[in-house]
Amino acid sequence: MKGQVVYPAAAALLAVAAASPSQTACLLLAVYLLLLFIRRPHCFLPALVAALFFFAYFLIVDHHNKTSLSDGRHALSVRFSAAPAIDGDRLQAAVQAGNERVQLRYIIRTAAEKEALRAHLMPGIVCRLKGTLERPMPAGNPYAFDYRLYLRRHRIHWLFRPEAIDLSACVRVRPTIIERLEAIREAGVRHIELYFPPASAGIAAALIYGERRQLDDEVLAGYQELGLIHLLAISGGHVTLLVGAVFAAAIRFVTREAAVIVLMAALPVYAVLAGASPSVLRACATGMIVLAVQWKKGAIHPLDALSWTALALLAFDPYMVWDVGFQLSFVVTFALLAHASVLASARSMLQNLLQTALAAQLAALPVLLYHFYEVSIWSIGLNVFFVPWYSFVILPLAFLSAVFPFSPLIWLFSRLIELTDAVVYFFSADHPFMLVLGRPGPWCLAGYLTAITAAFLDWERGRLIRGLTAVAAATALQLSAPYVDRKGEVTVLDVGQGDCIYIELPHRKAVYLIDTGGTPEWAKEPWGKRSRPFSVGRDVVMPFLKAQGVRTIDKLILTHDDADHIGSAPEVLEEVKVKEIVTSPGALPRVQKMARPFSVPVKIAVRGEEWTEGGVRFFVLHPEKDNHEDNNGSLVLFARLGGLAWLFTGDMEKEAEQALIHAYPTLRVDVLKVAHHGSKTSTTEPFLRTVKPRAAIISVGRYNRYGHPSPEVLMRLGQQRAIIWRTDENGAIRYVYDENGGTFQVMKP
Repeated sequence: MKGQVVYPAAAALLAVAAASPSQTACLLLAVYLLLLFIRRPHCFLPALVAALFFFAYFLIVDHHNKTSLSDGRHALSVRFSAAPAIDGDRLQAAVQAGNERVQLRYIIRTAAEKEALRAHLMPGIVCRLKGTLERPMPAGNPYAFDYRLYLRRHRIHWLFRPEAIDLSACVRVRPTIIERLEAIREAGVRHIELYFPPASAGIAAALIYGERRQLDDEVLAGYQELGLIHLLAISGGHVTLLVGAVFAAAIRFVTREAAVIVLMAALPVYAVLAGASPSVLRACATGMIVLAVQWKKGAIHPLDALSWTALALLAFDPYMVWDVGFQLSFVVTFALLAHASVLASARSMLQNLLQTALAAQLAALPVLLYHFYEVSIWSIGLNVFFVPWYSFVILPLAFLSAVFPFSPLIWLFSRLIELTDAVVYFFSADHPFMLVLGRPGPWCLAGYLTAITAAFLDWERGRLIRGLTAVAAATALQLSAPYVDRKGEVTVLDVGQGDCIYIELPHRKAVYLIDTGGTPEWAKEPWGKRSRPFSVGRDVVMPFLKAQGVRTIDKLILTHDDADHIGSAPEVLEEVKVKEIVTSPGALPRVQKMARPFSVPVKIAVRGEEWTEGGVRFFVLHPEKDNHEDNNGSLVLFARLGGLAWLFTGDMEKEAEQALIHAYPTLRVDVLKVAHHGSKTSTTEPFLRTVKPRAAIISVGRYNRYGHPSPEVLMRLGQQRAIIWRTDENGAIRYVYDENGGTFQVMKP
């Protein structure tokens, strides 16, 4: 029966994920096979065979994914298979070093060197470089991007940091076919950058070559937030346009059979020219399968073509299953194909667009929430407008403008992109309507899958409202989950050289954030500025809060006004509703100025004040009312959480510690957040002898220029026999607790 290949293909996908390993995928695979055995017994055996084969296949591939290199200083001959990515003063590229690939990273020194490297480092160039090999960093925070795992899934195990790139030590060798195509692709991208204005060049390069390096960061973020990012990814629509245009032209000169053969040969070439992303590979491979069957005078069910494509891509690279583009591409395409009969019954084009957008949004919902933690309420409506706008106007005009770079065409394309970007800004920045749900857990994911499957089945039976009610119920279940959770937590985030501590009480009675960290700003010349520099607020704090499903912070506690403690506060205030800011007297003027645009009330807290929430009492132990100092005026909090006494100390130094133990001579703590990142001016012996901490947490940046934590402080803590955790070595430190106690977890054991 046609359309049956989807069952072994789904089993293969789940098997690869299960072998990674993933307990959730193992559970889903077992349930899936059981359901097949009960409901589709004739499909059970092929699915079981596919699952066993790909499970074993992944284990074999993963076992051989090893490195023969070692860390330290090396002289390597590296080969550039593609043009390096240059962003400001940073150059990076995946290069071939002997039998394995390494990720090259280099900081460019001058504008002249940048131009020379851009001009000479092309596919097929081999350079002899001296530098250092080091392991990529794993994720330092919960839910954070794991760079080490990402590179390993691309069979890269090392970062290579060359001391210099001497172009006289670089030679051009005979390029491979792939390198020739990469060179053509790079020339095409530079052609667009040369003729198009910067605002439209990024869109054109993304649509034609799958290259997003010129895209404005705010534009890209807007498309992603609104669920429109698929429009900038080359996929089925692009391939359909290409195949249709080439076929219509080819049959004027050759037979239909010859035209099909030409297209089958052209699609792999186009896949490389378009960046070979998972969505591109999916679209091109599916197109080749359909064309091959037509060449043999046969027919193939669209679901079978998609399923064979999935099996082929898994055989080519099983790690691809973890790519979010791969997941979204196959999930959405499967949903649209499986639901094609209902979509085809739409009475008008507008109804068809609306139903297609709704089907795609429903299918993508679990994937979007798992990776991005939020969805836009505007998404479905905007897709109804943007999909035909891009398909029939923007995409054809982009190709025409690139092939025939006449000024009127480019001017028209640029004006239309400006209009489109203005609409994106209006809905993403000026009037955002985002529903932050957080990352769904295994049971929540199962609930979504069940509800979405039921919704599609009900839709086919003409009961769409009932189906959507099931999805709404699954969403409500996720929204309510934190409020029925008996567990609370204290998490010291790894924000580099700074502080950021997240406190959530059981049943989400309250959410507090003590400081926000901050990104140091270094002066750079215009040529060295990066398009998207790292930001602690945007790249660390906000992803964590969104993954937790936090929509409201009850108290944002800013201990003092140093940039490494409050520098990211504006980003938090912009993204999350904050009920109240609590700060120290000395920080009040700066904090009030910061909070004013967001209309958030600010109050100071001084020694002797306290509040109670969810049965937990929080005590302000410092500063005194008239203390307007900087570090020694830090706000210091004491609380009992999960059966442990915690002391959060900001950046207080020796003088403040003396004042504290003088005011509270019987103060004892179980967990001490070490003051001032372990500076030798804090955490003095008299202070430690008084509070007697059993555990000490130091929030400190890796390789920081201050030498924190001080060896003297580590020695003093060692003399107290305190367990020491450091964010530079251990990543985030998390304490999860309930009424019976709690456990500590570190991101990097």
